[in-house]
Parts: sequence; C-alpha cells; structure tokens
Amino acid sequence: MLTLRDYANSDIEALLALANNKLVSRFLVYTFPYPYTRADAKWWVSEGVKAEGDVTKVIEYNGQFAGSVGIARKTGWRDHLAEIGYWLGEPYWGNGIATQAVQQMTDYAFSDLKLQKLYALILAPNIVSMRVVEKCAYELEGVLKQEVFKDGQYYDVHRFAKVLKI
Repeated sequence: MLTLRDYANSDIEALLALANNKLVSRFLVYTFPYPYTRADAKWWVSEGVKAEGDVTKVIEYNGQFAGSVGIARKTGWRDHLAEIGYWLGEPYWGNGIATQAVQQMTDYAFSDLKLQKLYALILAPNIVSMRVVEKCAYELEGVLKQEVFKDGQYYDVHRFAKVLKI
C-alpha cells in the first residue's frame, strides 16, 4: 500500500537512514548532498519542504518511509507548470513504488493544483528513472547537452514532460 503524506519530525531518522547513500544521491540535484547528515535531514523536514509554491510528500510504502516526491511550481508566465522530482531509498527499488508515487503526484498536480504541464529533468545515466516517467505517460521533449556538472563530470539532461489534455 502506497500513500503520499506530509513530512513530520518523526521522519528524520528514516530520512537520514535512506538518504545517506551515494547510490541514492548520485543522480539527484546538488541540494541532496552526500554524505547526508542529521543536520541535512532536520533542515529538510523543518524548512526544505516548505519552499513557497512547492508540494513535497513522503512516499510511505506499507507504513514505512520509502522516499519522497515533490513538485516545484514555476512563476510568472510559467505558472501553469511545475518540475516533478522523486527519490526512493535503495531497499525499495525495483517494486514499482516510484512509478506509483509519480502517478499519484501527477494526478494531484493536474486535478487539485490545476497545472497544465509537469516536467522531469533526468541525468542521462539514470535509465531507471526515465522508465518511471515513461510508464506515467511522460514524453521525451529533448536532451540538454552537458547541462549538469556533478562530481567532476558533465551530464546530459533528458527532459520529459506530460501535458494535461484539455
């Protein structure tokens, strides 16, 4: 059973345990550090999830903290769209959990938030993450060459998007 819920202070230990893993962080944005410290977890639960316009949820699987999914809304002439991002702790990989979480967040963004478009930016080596969004009917819009520099390496970024059909 998968549910998306708000973060709570009681999530700090589970967040720390799952996020402090190089395999989890290797393709994520710079704000998801490795090593992931207790201070990082405390900051995320108390401040990070409260960024204006963003919606960030815990992915809870069978009553356990499994990861996170969120959207970052854009402003101005792009206020009809948002970027979606997600991660799972390694013990939860390979069970379709990320796909379920992305689908639930996508449905929420279109129905409740009235967004018209969601997009995901995925580093080129992260084929598994690309499959997650493809299963949720996101389509490849393009590849941004050498868009990200992380851990001493340049990465192409694949931009996937889903547009609400009106």
